[in-house]
Amino acid sequence: MLIIVGAGEFILLDIINRFLLPIIFRELFPTLTDLKIFSVGNMVLIAVILILYLLSLLFDKIVPVSSFFIALLGRLTGLDAGEFSDEPLLHLTTWQYVMLAAIIIAIVFILSLPIFFGAFAFARQVTTKFAVLEKLREQERRDEEHRKYLMISDIAHDLKTPMTTVSGYAKALSDGLVKGDEQKEYLDAIYDKTGRMNEIIQMLFNYVRLESEGFELELADTDICELTRETVSSVYQEIEDKGDELVVDIPEEKVMISADKMHMGRVITNLLVNAVTHNPEGTVIGVTVRHEYDDIRIFVADNGEIIEEELAAHLFEPFVMGDKSRSTGGGSGLGLSIARKVCEMHGFRLNLVQGQGIAKYGLDKRFKKVFVIVVAK
Repeated sequence: MLIIVGAGEFILLDIINRFLLPIIFRELFPTLTDLKIFSVGNMVLIAVILILYLLSLLFDKIVPVSSFFIALLGRLTGLDAGEFSDEPLLHLTTWQYVMLAAIIIAIVFILSLPIFFGAFAFARQVTTKFAVLEKLREQERRDEEHRKYLMISDIAHDLKTPMTTVSGYAKALSDGLVKGDEQKEYLDAIYDKTGRMNEIIQMLFNYVRLESEGFELELADTDICELTRETVSSVYQEIEDKGDELVVDIPEEKVMISADKMHMGRVITNLLVNAVTHNPEGTVIGVTVRHEYDDIRIFVADNGEIIEEELAAHLFEPFVMGDKSRSTGGGSGLGLSIARKVCEMHGFRLNLVQGQGIAKYGLDKRFKKVFVIVVAK
């Protein structure tokens, strides 16, 4: 837009200086045939000096300043100051002064046209851009509301099955329909289902807390190797109960990073629980920490089935696994979303790598997919 306005100004100035001003000056001042002041800038300056000259005539008897303005006009026109006092340029008629003023106003108006048109076009563009941005914001707001409604629907769906089970079993026990050893079986089922509901609610609490305004991590120097070992130990029983194999490769040396120990521990826990929950019995799960120069990476890998590309692209979104997750009875659909969010808040990266892409990390060839946490020290 600036280039267009500048080009328009240049073209108009050239036309006025080359063609319009010479005609105007020769009409108003026919005696000044060799006058070389045909430019808008000079014309405006001459008009100002003429006005000041006329005003100076009122005070010339007290302070003789009119000669100063004559000298200025002489320098602009190339005439000697002595000759210039007799020139008609200083003795214009009222009509000529009006015409000169009107011409100057017209020239200023013409030169303002590109600016006016440029400003108008720019305002239109800005208005259009704001309208587009407003539509995008409105669409984002609708998408966010839709996502929240889906989240509520998914939570209700995840809670409905265990609640129905608990309610049915409790009713059977209350009515005395369960006798003897079956009572323990029913009570164990109630305990398991309430634990499942508590897990979903806790995961939702963690997710909402991370998204809440004003939440801040409590960063401190943390040995990521020791933290990973502690986390693996806390999940080991669950891995063993599932019948999975655990392969651990963590250096004995200290590798210090700045991190919130509790939340980073939760990230690794979520990745391990995800590997246990969404893979068949007997899966090989690997946990590796690598520290090479300033490059620190944490790997949580497994030899389970590769995740479909379409699903993998949205894997870190809340409840993205939908009914696939619930149909197998595992996962809240929030674990990976929380893990990605915590990593981003630390300035770390969490990505999923599958298939041939794993080879560059030099991990066990049995692994088919791996979650990689890239730590920035």
